[in-house]
Amino acid sequence: MAILALVVAGMIAPAANACRVVRSPEQRISDIYISQPDIRIAQVSIIEARHLSNDMVREVNRVFPDSLMPWRATASVSELIVGDESPELLIFDRGWGSPACDDGTKKPDPGDKWVVYFVSAHSIAEADVIESYPLSVARRADRRLAEKLR
Repeated sequence: MAILALVVAGMIAPAANACRVVRSPEQRISDIYISQPDIRIAQVSIIEARHLSNDMVREVNRVFPDSLMPWRATASVSELIVGDESPELLIFDRGWGSPACDDGTKKPDPGDKWVVYFVSAHSIAEADVIESYPLSVARRADRRLAEKLR
């Protein structure tokens, strides 16, 4: 029993220490502009969003019942706001990690408008989505784009 307690404690300790403070969207976006000189930003429309469920997700939810259910969204690019090339579709995940790490943004519905911050080698390469926010959050959090976001 003592060994089981050590194993569980070993699993919980790194997770508890990984995210002590949830950074605000304003802080995350500010960091993107500093760390990603080739950032591209697109306003997108959600086509589909679904909760992810596989053995790993089920095990995480079993061990950490307070963890959020991760979800994946597929979105069509409505407008490229920053950058010169964009894929037609962007796919991104949210909800990984404990409530201490994730900001708890709910799974969007088809048709919802979001703003996605990503990098990509070119328009046919898979994009690496760094941050994603509902349009209302991006308008408030990213002062550089407030006038451009409709």
